[in-house]
Amino acid sequence: MEYRQKFLLTIIFNFVIFSIPGFGQLIPQEVISHMMKGINIGNTLEPPLEGGWNNGPLQEYYFDDYEEAGFQCVRIPVRWDQHTSNTPPYTIDESWLDRVEEVVDWGLERDLFIIINAHHEDWFYADYSSHVARFDSIWSQVSNRFQDKSDSLFFEIVNEPTVNGDVGLTVDEINELNSRIIATMRRTNPTRIIIYSGNSWSNLSQLQAAAIPEDDYIMAYYHSYDPYEFGINGEGSLSSSDIQYIKDKFKSAGDWSKENNIPIMISEFGAPVQCNYNDRMYFYALYVEEANKNDVAFLAWDDGGYFRIYKRASREWEDHKDILIYGDPKSPTNLICTPKDSTVTITWLNRTTENDSIIIERKTGDGEFEEIGKLSSDSYYYTDSTLAPGYYFYRVIAEFQDTTDLYSYPLNCYVKPSARFSFNEQPFAIPGKIEIEEFDIGGEGLTYHDLDEINQGNAQSFRISGVDIENCSDVGGGYNIGYIKSGEWLEYTIQVEEAGLYDIEARVASAEATGKFNLKIGSRVILRNFAIINTGGWQNWESITATTLSIEAGEHILRVEMKGNDFNLNWINFEKTTAIDGNLPEIKEFKLNQNYPNPFNPSTTINYSIAQNNLVELNIYNLNGELIKNLVNEKQDIGEYSVNFKVLDLSSGIYFYTLKSGGKTFTKKMMFLK
Repeated sequence: MEYRQKFLLTIIFNFVIFSIPGFGQLIPQEVISHMMKGINIGNTLEPPLEGGWNNGPLQEYYFDDYEEAGFQCVRIPVRWDQHTSNTPPYTIDESWLDRVEEVVDWGLERDLFIIINAHHEDWFYADYSSHVARFDSIWSQVSNRFQDKSDSLFFEIVNEPTVNGDVGLTVDEINELNSRIIATMRRTNPTRIIIYSGNSWSNLSQLQAAAIPEDDYIMAYYHSYDPYEFGINGEGSLSSSDIQYIKDKFKSAGDWSKENNIPIMISEFGAPVQCNYNDRMYFYALYVEEANKNDVAFLAWDDGGYFRIYKRASREWEDHKDILIYGDPKSPTNLICTPKDSTVTITWLNRTTENDSIIIERKTGDGEFEEIGKLSSDSYYYTDSTLAPGYYFYRVIAEFQDTTDLYSYPLNCYVKPSARFSFNEQPFAIPGKIEIEEFDIGGEGLTYHDLDEINQGNAQSFRISGVDIENCSDVGGGYNIGYIKSGEWLEYTIQVEEAGLYDIEARVASAEATGKFNLKIGSRVILRNFAIINTGGWQNWESITATTLSIEAGEHILRVEMKGNDFNLNWINFEKTTAIDGNLPEIKEFKLNQNYPNPFNPSTTINYSIAQNNLVELNIYNLNGELIKNLVNEKQDIGEYSVNFKVLDLSSGIYFYTLKSGGKTFTKKMMFLK
């Protein structure tokens, strides 16, 4: 089936390209429908030196793979600044022009539409009036070099003309720039298609606010990663309001295009690989469907890293490639996977009655999708049985005998295991050290929870799971857990030799101070909101301590519950300080303990207990009563707490810390010595 589809795509694509009226002098309104499916080669020709970021130098075989996959258009972001002199006549290095031309030719030789632009030219956006002549000279030289190329090569004037969103070109400046650069290009390229945009981040509203250049051979572009927290930061999920916003934005783009008779493309969109898999796959399907509905050509952003689509070294594709090629407003949608014991039932919504059959495909792990069922054309559910515990990925395909099949987005479903085992065949002995990567064997939802199913670390071979395990550079080597996000957790079977009070020592690394974790046995939190310090780097390791944790004797399941983001853990060590006969005492008082160590440098730990669920505030003050640091300001449950305070830039001397809750205030004194 896959070979037949690729053959049909090639025949259809070649037919329509060579059937376009005036081929060799393309008309924007006629060609846009033949370049709907596009991809970027990001982070490649934009670094100061090619291959200077997360990718190596661009290879010719990329274009073989783009063509074979079914892409029609490739956008090649190019940075000219580092290859251009700073004095008149602002000559571009001949070797750089040769290199860009070589890459362009690779694409044109495979009958792909190719876009080159001016990308990451921050020097120009930050001081527009001072650098106009240099930017004009760059485009004059580029236009002259490429004037004899096929009209399937397009020029894009500028990419996102802003610096960090607060400095950049104004609307008047982008209007003036678009007009002037088009005139420059037209001296040597009278009919080449030129793509323009608005100012700032080149979003849709900024495009719509820009003046439309007076030219017969133009297209327009905009960028969108909406919603921002999901599309840029990789956090959260898509809400119904997010989905409607995306739909409304595409309709606005399509309406604007029709009203002004200007073909439009969304030349950058995407979601990072750390997004929830199911939401990310739906995100790409939604963008592709809405682009097709509204006649908006699309070019997905692929940077070989967080927005990876094409695995360049191994020549493999991420799952959403097939969405970009075979996604359609008539594709099966609304997929729901329901796991129960060793079965998974998949349901979906059909949006066409013209297909010949329904195909169900499944894959596991990093494998390939394989057909597991072929159903009648109107089928809407399928049950997959006798499954072992683990992750399963499903997609539904509306199959046609005489045209291209339509793919749903894939959906990930997890079949839970029913039993847990200690990683080292026996519980961790307490007192003693727990290696954080040696959480119990069992699986997602039983012995750990990770917000995505992919091990983002560099030690995937250590054990198969969705937990982000990395090679550790700390003393003793081994592994650590990284990419930690609030809401994730790990569990360990422990054997406590004797009930008592225990100190803990945690080995941590972070470039930020946003991390926290709880320690929990059953429903009881034995350590709450243990704050992670900024150690100066993700592999700069330091030990931090908390004191007097009450733990009962016997076998327990210990949960390390992440309550903050962005830190690494190597191990947690438990050391008994005082034995307790019988049951642990109930917490009956609101109490602030003396910090330890005191005097301290560079950090100290403050311990306190809460007798009632209440709002708690813990602050550090200097001798003048000025607030130095707020350590806690939240509602907390009954329990014992430990908070670490690390000095960053304070003078030696006496400081006070106060604990407020339920109308009571406690104050204690501590000393910092440099």
